[in-house]
Order: sequence, then C-alpha cells, then structure tokens
Amino acid sequence: MKMLTISEAAGNLAGWLKLAGAGEEIAIRTDDNLIALRPIPPAGASATLTPREALQSLQQAARLTSAQADDYLNEVHAERISAETRAA
Repeated sequence: MKMLTISEAAGNLAGWLKLAGAGEEIAIRTDDNLIALRPIPPAGASATLTPREALQSLQQAARLTSAQADDYLNEVHAERISAETRAA
C-alpha cells in the first residue's frame, strides 16, 4: 500500500486517482487516520468481484493478516473437499 501525506497527494492527485482506479492501494494520512482511495462502481452496476478481489475486500474489512486469510482458505478448501467426498 502506498501511503501519502496530504501534500504528496495534492501534488499529483490526478496520477494517484488514476493508479487507485487501476487497483493500486493508496491511502492518504490525515492526523490519526488513513483515508483509502478506491474506485466505487457506478450506481446500479453489479459489483461482481473475482474470488481474489472478494478475499482481498474481506481481508481489508476485517483487518485479517495474510496468515489468517491463508488459514481461512485452507479451511474452506477442506470443507469443500469433504462435501464433495460425501456427495460422491
């Protein structure tokens, strides 16, 4: 994630917005907060995420570590294999 000060962000705002729109993680630090730059889908558009995007979104929202995300993926995989075995 690229973290910027307000001055850095203002100095090249169009460039940072372009990068954020392309999926780059960019945040601006203001006092005690980090404000993320993220694209928002147009109103009425269905937000279809790839599995990777969905996991990244969940990871960020829940503040999961990479290790926790890996544990979760392993658990989901094991459950899927178990369900497929029972169905067979």
